[in-house]
Amino acid sequence: MKDALRGILLLIVMLSFLAACGGNEKQLPPPPPAVAVVNGQSIEFKEFEKALGEETALAKREIPLKTEETESLKEEVLDNLIRERIMIQRARDLYLFIGEAELAARMEEIRKDYNDQFDKLFGEGGISLPEWKEALRKRMLLEKLIARDVNAKIRVADEEAERYYNANRRAYATDRRVHVAQIVLPDGDRAEGILKRLKAGEDFDKVAREVSIGPEAARGGDLGFFERGVMPEAIDRMVFSLPVGKVSRVARSPYGFHIFKVLGQAEAGGRKFADVREKVIADLRKQKEAEAYKIWIEGLKAKAAIRINRPLPGGPASAEAETKDARPSAIPEKR
Repeated sequence: MKDALRGILLLIVMLSFLAACGGNEKQLPPPPPAVAVVNGQSIEFKEFEKALGEETALAKREIPLKTEETESLKEEVLDNLIRERIMIQRARDLYLFIGEAELAARMEEIRKDYNDQFDKLFGEGGISLPEWKEALRKRMLLEKLIARDVNAKIRVADEEAERYYNANRRAYATDRRVHVAQIVLPDGDRAEGILKRLKAGEDFDKVAREVSIGPEAARGGDLGFFERGVMPEAIDRMVFSLPVGKVSRVARSPYGFHIFKVLGQAEAGGRKFADVREKVIADLRKQKEAEAYKIWIEGLKAKAAIRINRPLPGGPASAEAETKDARPSAIPEKR
């Protein structure tokens, strides 16, 4: 009887202890509210916080941000997220998507640019490959949307291009240019030996094809015409001071030891519209695409139901909600 009574008492004590422990448990705080809602889709706190952190890190590379600069950056980050959300919704309405084959092809292009360093970005570089792929997929989707919804509607007539050229002639004028060939060698002593052969009268084109390690060796070392600023400053000074037909001394660069020959010169001056037509059309198209994008994105925003919960994270303590009737602003957005 005493054992049974002792067991009941022990059970009561344990239940009381557990109840007391349960009563002391702290409830987890509710998740923060969405920063904004765009056509029923939320821009969550974590998404905003991540984007703001990335932009703040970039901005702080120069000098620490002031309070008003931080507030301005928050507004800019939120606006970018809202525009992105609206564009993704528009892409969905148009049944646009990026397939795995498209994504793999773009990744392969990027891989070539990075050479052997590409895979290291996701190991030693600490970048998450799945996150990077999804960010790339999103960027490609937005590019496809803009190409289809904006850029495909842009037309540039020859008459427009010629008017643009006439209004911007100075932009298409050329600086003085030189037509240069080069021989590149990995060894300074060998380069001096080749220079002696050239000075003795050997043909530059023939020698370049035989000994140069530069990619233009198959063309006799011909680099074509270029203006000042393309080559390192020391090489610029050398080739722009050489008379046509003359061979330079040996010059060193990070790529090896160079010998140059000036094949021709072109003085500074204007170019005819026919000579720069394709570039003028490309420049005007780019300008018209930028202007069309501003009108297009403002149109999408004007039709969107956008609710912003203020203050934005990190702002003043007062909490309020703003329903934004998004109308085109007087100042166009930056693309």
